[in-house]
Amino acid sequence: MRAIHKIRQQRFVAMIIATLICALCLACFAISNPTPTYRFILLLPLVLLAICQILLYRDYAQLKCRQNKFHGISRRLIQLKTQRGKDEALALKILSHINSTAKEVPDHAHVWQKPLQGFSGDLALAYKSESGFKYTLLADLTGHGIAAAISAAPVASIFRATARNCLSVEEIVTELNNRLLELLPAGFFCCAAIILDDNGTVTACNAGLPDILITNDNGNVVNTVASTQLPLGIEQIAASDVEVFTSTFNQRHQLYAFTDGLIETKSANDEVFDLDTLTSLISSKNEGTGRIGNITDRFESFSKGSAINDDISIVEVMIR
Repeated sequence: MRAIHKIRQQRFVAMIIATLICALCLACFAISNPTPTYRFILLLPLVLLAICQILLYRDYAQLKCRQNKFHGISRRLIQLKTQRGKDEALALKILSHINSTAKEVPDHAHVWQKPLQGFSGDLALAYKSESGFKYTLLADLTGHGIAAAISAAPVASIFRATARNCLSVEEIVTELNNRLLELLPAGFFCCAAIILDDNGTVTACNAGLPDILITNDNGNVVNTVASTQLPLGIEQIAASDVEVFTSTFNQRHQLYAFTDGLIETKSANDEVFDLDTLTSLISSKNEGTGRIGNITDRFESFSKGSAINDDISIVEVMIR
């Protein structure tokens, strides 16, 4: 805007100077020819000069009005940016508090997350009850920042309470779904995987996440758990409505749940880190420490130089 204002000022100054030159030339001509007709002609450049000054003043007033409006918009943008920073700081505080329990995660769950922003809108929690039940939750929450924090707080609270009471997966899913439907605004929901390992008997519900993979120690995918449940918080359900996968494993196995950000990431060469890529990485033999380190190292190498477009999380659950 300042550049346009400067150009217009220069244009009108040039017009005024040109008019003055014309007026001086006509004045000299009129003085040298002192007749009434030439004296009348002398008035014309003076009129033109006055018109130019009026146009310049009007244009300047319009630009001043636009400049004031521009300054008002700039101030508003600064206020919004400041408020956004405060909201993000609040969201970070909430999510950091929730995820601070990561150091308390039982050894049956290995978690890796790569946030889109300074913090992740995904939520990964694990709990081991006194009776030996091993619970794991991976949730992909609506939005990022403060929007994700709004959903994360009740999800974490409800999951911990239900796991502490040793509820079944069906009961946990029902409680999470109906409480979120009650607490969250319209349009907020939660894609989630809830897993229970009871001494080798695995019960899992996939509500809107990519296929959960279950492998043996040799890296063979022996089961997949597809999403058969609506994301949580969309419509009221009963425990009998919850669809779960159940299987008993007599030997050591591993389960992998992840958010769609992982298998939708593109490399700098526009290649996709898809489900086949992930499956190939978990096909190696498990030496007892799991494979998540190999997966995340390969992912970091794959995505180097490219921008991620979503929060990324993967959970490795050690069965038995």
